[in-house]
Amino acid sequence: DDIGFGLGPRINAAGRLGQARLAVELLTTENAERATKLAEYLDTLNNNRKTVERRILKQAREMVAENTAWEKDKTLVLAHHDWHPGVIGIVASRVTEEFGKPTVLIALRDDGTGQGSGRSWAGFDLYSGLESCREHVVSFGGHKAAAGVRLKATAVGSVRETLAAWAAENFHPTSADTELRIDAEVLLSEVTFPAVRELERLGPFGQENPPPRFVASRVELAEPPKTMGEGDRHLAIKVRQQGTTMRGVAFGRGDWAEQLQSTVGPISVTFAPVINTFNGFNKVELHLIDWKPAASVQQAAG
Repeated sequence: DDIGFGLGPRINAAGRLGQARLAVELLTTENAERATKLAEYLDTLNNNRKTVERRILKQAREMVAENTAWEKDKTLVLAHHDWHPGVIGIVASRVTEEFGKPTVLIALRDDGTGQGSGRSWAGFDLYSGLESCREHVVSFGGHKAAAGVRLKATAVGSVRETLAAWAAENFHPTSADTELRIDAEVLLSEVTFPAVRELERLGPFGQENPPPRFVASRVELAEPPKTMGEGDRHLAIKVRQQGTTMRGVAFGRGDWAEQLQSTVGPISVTFAPVINTFNGFNKVELHLIDWKPAASVQQAAG
């Protein structure tokens, strides 16, 4: 977690904001003072990246809200002159998840061109979708789940219409495409350090080998949910089940705090168990993926 959520995002931010060489220098310098200054600067860059992402996401939401004619489309293609090409891919993922539609975000340039980044949803073949737009773009590449595109600014509307038309004809997601895959139902008491260590042997995890996901039913909040991180973007909770209490975190889902606070009764949580190392101590925690009131889960199962 120190690498994945601490060092990693700061190195990544340097690359996304066009200063990758500083990240390389940080990892290779033997001068402790220089390394400290570089680390502080990369931390500032990472905070700037977060600010840029929040602004782009806000603008994307506003564009969708203002253009009600797009509601019928199965895809979203959004473009703006104020967007940074290095971070639009991250935001495209969030827009895709929020609206449940394959999304392409395009950063427009002063020279009349645009650079876009897209993310898929529910099995949509994004590469084939962009291939249908070939006559309207300068170049594109990627795969089914994610792709990049270059085009003239004047072609944005044509790409939006062509991609939506292709999706209307070829994209027919079923409930199975959008359902969350769960490997097993477990008790919190079963999510132990040795068990999670054994699960780690199934890695490395990625798109073709996703980490195991579990559901724990009828758990209770041991204390009020809390938000954390800049802008209260993340969520931290403690859940209890039959005498076992565990910490859970949901990155990018600070909005769940109010919903959880107003929920009456037990809930069911879907999660990936991880081992978090902090100050030399190892502790199992839950990376939350989804949650629902336990009553609604029982009704769905019945």
